[in-house]
Amino acid sequence: MSFNIKNNVHWVGKIDWELERFHGYEYSTHRGSSYNSYLIKEDKTALIDTVWGPYKKRVRGKSRQGN
Repeated sequence: MSFNIKNNVHWVGKIDWELERFHGYEYSTHRGSSYNSYLIKEDKTALIDTVWGPYKKRVRGKSRQGN
């Protein structure tokens, strides 16, 4: 899933509905979380931010597709 934010900026992150805890036990969530990454396509393409390791192939695949 990706969303066009504006012109050449796309959200290509990941929503993780199964996440219950992050940063150890300091924080918890009962509604999941998102890993926000943005693809900017100009003269060069840039991927801003990354996702948690297990999801990186999915995000890279979306960025190569141009979504």
